[in-house]
Amino acid sequence: MVERVDTGVIGLNSKMEGGFVRGSVNFVTGKTGTGKTAFCASFLYAGALRGEKGIYVTTEEREEDIKNDIKAMFYWDLEEMEKKGLLKFLSIRPEIPLKVISGEDIAKVVKLYMYELISKIEEAVKDFGATLLVVDSLSLVESFIRDEYLKKVALMQFIDRLKELGVTSLLTGTIPEGQEVLSTSGIIEFLVDSVIKLDFVPVAEEFKRTLTIRKMRRTDHSIYIHPFEITKTGIRIIELE
Repeated sequence: MVERVDTGVIGLNSKMEGGFVRGSVNFVTGKTGTGKTAFCASFLYAGALRGEKGIYVTTEEREEDIKNDIKAMFYWDLEEMEKKGLLKFLSIRPEIPLKVISGEDIAKVVKLYMYELISKIEEAVKDFGATLLVVDSLSLVESFIRDEYLKKVALMQFIDRLKELGVTSLLTGTIPEGQEVLSTSGIIEFLVDSVIKLDFVPVAEEFKRTLTIRKMRRTDHSIYIHPFEITKTGIRIIELE
């Protein structure tokens, strides 16, 4: 039996044999505004409700901004979950270099940043006792590392370390406008265990959000496009008759 972890999205677990594989690294991607933050927050909040500890790492925004975004979307009491020691928010943003760097110095800066990112996540996971992790997002990391070889090696090492930590992880990424790739680099989707793609699809005179499971290892998953809605109580898959 493969142990599964609740996605936190109503109606989605049944589309993937019960949820994410325990200890797997999963990628949630889509264009801006498709619901990536809502998806990740749902994953952690569902875990907190059943007593699992989760950490939300943001690499681009402040902790308070992420929490305020989540509060604006849902009726959830995040403060209560934080007080109970079930949720933790952590901002790990890269520092802007004070001078222009090139050549071998770039590799050193990349190595230093990735080491800092992994070390801070590892420390937080161990100290907090987390079993669930969100890293939102990897797009900044992908953009920061320009060299394709360094980028692939850095992402491989990052994913390997998350698996060694034993946490079930959600990583987010952004699909560039007008492109068919699933991430900024076009690399990470090949390294992770699953890929969830979120979209805006025009329906009549409106745009509807949809979700597709593009890939999921060790899982007989749905291959259909599923419309979903973000309500004040959570994300819900809309079943089509």
